Amino acid sequence: MNPRDPEYYNISILPVRDPRRVVAATETWFAAHQRLLPWRRNYDPYHVWVSEVMLQQTRMEVVLRYHEAFIERFPDVASLAKASDDAVLSLWSGLGYYRRARMLRDGARYVLARHKGVVPHDVGELSQIPGIGRYTAGAISSIAYGHRAPIVDGNIARILSRLAGIDEPLASPALMRAAWREAENLVEASRSPRDFNQGLMEIGALICTPRKPDCTSCPVRRYCFAYAHKRTESLPRKKIKAETRDMNVALYIVSDRRGRILMRRESGALMTAMLHLPHGDTSLLSGAPLRVTASQLLATFRHSITTWRVFFSVYKGELAGSIHDDGEYEWIDPDQLSNVPHPSYVAKALALM
Repeated sequence: MNPRDPEYYNISILPVRDPRRVVAATETWFAAHQRLLPWRRNYDPYHVWVSEVMLQQTRMEVVLRYHEAFIERFPDVASLAKASDDAVLSLWSGLGYYRRARMLRDGARYVLARHKGVVPHDVGELSQIPGIGRYTAGAISSIAYGHRAPIVDGNIARILSRLAGIDEPLASPALMRAAWREAENLVEASRSPRDFNQGLMEIGALICTPRKPDCTSCPVRRYCFAYAHKRTESLPRKKIKAETRDMNVALYIVSDRRGRILMRRESGALMTAMLHLPHGDTSLLSGAPLRVTASQLLATFRHSITTWRVFFSVYKGELAGSIHDDGEYEWIDPDQLSNVPHPSYVAKALALM
């Protein structure tokens, strides 16, 4: 299609022109500007795997506070495979989306049993591991092993939407399908899939940001549809946000004579196996509320959990009845809180004592 033809600018997808130049510019930029991240020291496949799972829906600066401690405690697939839920979740406390930690451990058990503890390099084999989807399989294969495997997450979909003129809503199936096609074409043209894929990731994190992208610093702006047509702020189109709902939850700090805190092991979808403070009636957490008499309001604070905006009221409380010894409740030394799995907002509540 001729660029002078008006219909040229009305199509929903404008293929990236000269993929080799886009790829070469990205690889050259990455070689000069990459951040020094712990999993980039030697590209150990297990370390890359852990980093990719941690980075799902979590900011880089947060992951950097957790990754090395996790690797130090579980240095290889075998050590993670042998770990208990509590051991894994205690190191994950504060990262959120705790199902990721359990799936990572289950994936390690699979790799130990099926691959003798060696993380496979083939995308198909990687995709068979519990917790590993198309993106993570491509990331491990390309970054750890240098294979020509495409990767597309939210950041890369945003870049490719702007680069190729994919006029679809953010996170929509149509955008993701088109972005995967573009990613496949581009990685096939790469000299170093490791550098190219990571280069796209870095550009998304540092330059081609959701708001106010720094186009003057972008190594591929000369090939970018959105830059050429002044659409960097409108591509990809905005997605319809899920409605945020408010919830009020009472948390009770109940202590025994030894200063230990009563905590409850959750079984709901969001907090499975996490230790939690006794709480008031709420659909966010599992089980029936414990009968507690609130004696003193300590403080209130707000915390966001997925699409919930939760307003916590923290009370000093006393038991209004006995506790059945069924393993549901445990007395925990507050000084040992870091050794047990718990949501980050529980630590906030206990800091108010």
